Amino acid sequence: MTVKQDDLDRFIAAELSQPVMPEARFLAQKLAEEMGDQALCVLFYGSCLRTVDGAGLMDFYILTKDARGYGPGVIARAAHSAVPPFVRYYKCQYKGRQVHAKVAIITVARFAALASERALDISIWARFAQPVALIYARDEVARDQVHAAMRSAITTATTWAISFGPEAGAPGDFWRALFRATYAAELRIEDASRADLIVDLAAQRYDELFLPAMMAAGFLPVKNDDGSYSVPLPAGERRHAKRPWSVRRMASKSINLLRILKGAMTFEGRADYVAWKIERRTGISLDLTDWQRRHPLMMAPQILMQMRRKGAFKKRP
Repeated sequence: MTVKQDDLDRFIAAELSQPVMPEARFLAQKLAEEMGDQALCVLFYGSCLRTVDGAGLMDFYILTKDARGYGPGVIARAAHSAVPPFVRYYKCQYKGRQVHAKVAIITVARFAALASERALDISIWARFAQPVALIYARDEVARDQVHAAMRSAITTATTWAISFGPEAGAPGDFWRALFRATYAAELRIEDASRADLIVDLAAQRYDELFLPAMMAAGFLPVKNDDGSYSVPLPAGERRHAKRPWSVRRMASKSINLLRILKGAMTFEGRADYVAWKIERRTGISLDLTDWQRRHPLMMAPQILMQMRRKGAFKKRP
């Protein structure tokens, strides 16, 4: 960075450069190689980063130079540009076993815009205020772009954490309140306990982030005698600050729905993804034909028949 760093910058730099499991590093490098000169950065985030689970479905974001990184096809590029990201399922062999990833692809410019407090869609800044590792960066310019986007995501999240958080509380109380609000603003099946779990799994991280993020966002928390923190705001400002959230909640739910509908038609590798999920949950390995891979929406009855033949619906003792 060419500008003077504060505590939040130092926190972000350390987190982005954190060590990751070898499976994730292998996948990130392989994905970057396959993307060629379009790949600027590969970010690793999500539950597998938090739990160090190399057998699970690892989550990656690839930031590209421009929309050509969305792949061939004018219509597909237009769809992904309108409702990013482009999502694909990816698998490969690592040391004699298969590793799996869900890969989201988005232009670096759009990623930065969606990390901003001006974004109506909350999905990027809500996710990337959480732990993230930068496994691959094309050069220092790309690294700085990611750093700036992370800073924007965290300060945006912090501003909303003040709005939804308590008048006084522990650092984790503010983050839990924030993630309960963001989960409720997306089309997700998880309840509020999932938002609490996100904070609890990295409690020290959120405690350490609290003061640097608050000060970088322009707030001056006060530590109370009981160890809790208060964030002084003018009377009524906390309540007034929540009003724009209703717009973001409606926009995010609508965009999530569009993303799901788009994904049903464009999620690359979705047939193999479904087969892998079934095997991981039930232990039943499915034999997919090339036709089923080309027509994933029409394969459901055949998959159910395969599962029935292999005993998925038999009563278990």
